[in-house]
Amino acid sequence: MSKGIELSENAFQVAKSRYFMEGEDWDKCTYRVADIVSGAEGGKKNEYREKFHEMLYNMDFICGGRILRNAGRPKGSLFNCYVLPIGDSIDEIGQFYKESLMLWSEGGGVGCNFSPLRPKGDPVLGKGEGAYASGLVSFLTVSDYAAAVIQSGGHRRAAALACVNVSHPEVLDFIDAKLEDGRLSYYNISVGINNEFLEAVELDSDWEFKFKHRSYGKMKARDIWNKMLKNMVECAEPGLLNFSNLTKNNSYYYDPIVSCNPCGEAPLEPHGICDLGSLVLRNFITGNVNTNWRKLENTIELAVRFLDDVIDINKYVLKENDIKAHNSRRIGLGVMSLAEFLFAKQLRYGSEKAIGEVERTMKFIRDCVYQSLIKLAVEKGAFPKFEPVAYGKSSFIRKLPVHLRMDIKEKGIRCVTGLAIAPTGTVSLLAESTSGIEPLFAKAYNRSDRVSSRVYVHPLYKSFLESNEPIPDWFVDTYDLKPQDHFETQSIVQKYVDGAVSKTINLPAGTTVDDLSKLLLEYIKDLKGTTLYVDGSRKGQIISRLTREEALEHLKKNNVSTSLTESDIKCIDDSCEI
Repeated sequence: MSKGIELSENAFQVAKSRYFMEGEDWDKCTYRVADIVSGAEGGKKNEYREKFHEMLYNMDFICGGRILRNAGRPKGSLFNCYVLPIGDSIDEIGQFYKESLMLWSEGGGVGCNFSPLRPKGDPVLGKGEGAYASGLVSFLTVSDYAAAVIQSGGHRRAAALACVNVSHPEVLDFIDAKLEDGRLSYYNISVGINNEFLEAVELDSDWEFKFKHRSYGKMKARDIWNKMLKNMVECAEPGLLNFSNLTKNNSYYYDPIVSCNPCGEAPLEPHGICDLGSLVLRNFITGNVNTNWRKLENTIELAVRFLDDVIDINKYVLKENDIKAHNSRRIGLGVMSLAEFLFAKQLRYGSEKAIGEVERTMKFIRDCVYQSLIKLAVEKGAFPKFEPVAYGKSSFIRKLPVHLRMDIKEKGIRCVTGLAIAPTGTVSLLAESTSGIEPLFAKAYNRSDRVSSRVYVHPLYKSFLESNEPIPDWFVDTYDLKPQDHFETQSIVQKYVDGAVSKTINLPAGTTVDDLSKLLLEYIKDLKGTTLYVDGSRKGQIISRLTREEALEHLKKNNVSTSLTESDIKCIDDSCEI
């Protein structure tokens, strides 16, 4: 090993409860994972076992939590999440419930587009006079009850996302479905919009509700929009999915996208899978400032191979997932610790210079991922549904450098897509880093509940305070940032990601619907989806930011922690466990 890794006490407790087998430490855990995944390499197993182990052990790349936990266990999927189809019949609804339960029990989150279900009040033919549909929200509620009794994969709660198209006649009820506290607590909900709807909002035009070519009336698009935004401001849901961008996926020509996984980073086809892992960006800083591009390129090539191998060694509980996984070989390489990466370069999150550095880095990552996928195709073959002319017409592929497009046409490509920016909530605790592309949540805060109180101070902030140094302009947290800083960062990252970007747009208390509308009408056109959180909008928020003076007082009392816990992560993003 190139360096000794010692997990912090908090990281060790997370790993022990979530990922370790009996008697394991970080070295043994990562060796187990490397040994199992390298089994897909045949005669090269020993070579890649050592390479995978070093990469994982050194935390240059951290694979998804299901891989860390389940590799080598007799049961349990290595995929974090899926998208399942649902149809407008009792048989199809029952099949969705069955498949959801099976995947939840394996530790996977489930996304589903409920738009195929007929709206509430529609007649049900063949059931006699007076038989009417109870509506999609009612079937969603039943699924939420089922999720409540499943312990997902033994160590985490079931997670799900439901989306509904904005033209569905029941969308207004869906938008309000989570206003009652505790209702649909296992589901995130998102409304599927498109550029046509956004134009109708800006023109203050009517919007028609339709189901199976039948009209269910019209309403001002702006009124629907404002209803969604009012709920976002007051209770953080629904999120938005822009299907005009989501459907521009590389698989458009043979298996179109229908929904996203629960955290929103993986647009997927019916029975599609999430095969995830993340680069720990701060580990590619040489000295204090420069990016080690060669190390980053080598790690990307190895990480891409690792995720591709996972597809072949996974144990599939649903035949349909097996077929779809191998048809597309879809993987999602992402990043974490962007905030620390920018701290090291002394760049303020969201600033013009920071955006420029993020763009340079993500463009490099994108190009390296595609170059790696081309090399793998030469060695192992292209994904089965690859068709060079159709694939080359994908809007994302058209934006690649010419030499990559020419190589894809000539040599093929191993996986249909290669990138996805996951929230990395729990696994980021192992690396003691910020999650995904999020900024630092708070330099210092107090977390209080009925059981205990805990004070957290970021290590850099602690250093500045104890040395009585002024806080530099580049050392920022969400409370220092404008909404535009979040949106600009997500937009530039999305430009170089063929999947999607999971990110929470943190907004200050007092944000109005009008404020939010102006921002979203501009930025959502560049994004595949967005989730927003207005400070203080959720009941029971138990984290409060500390002032400089309060943080200093706690430091004097020596009652602070510089490491995050699982509870902190859940409180900060309410969230996805990846």
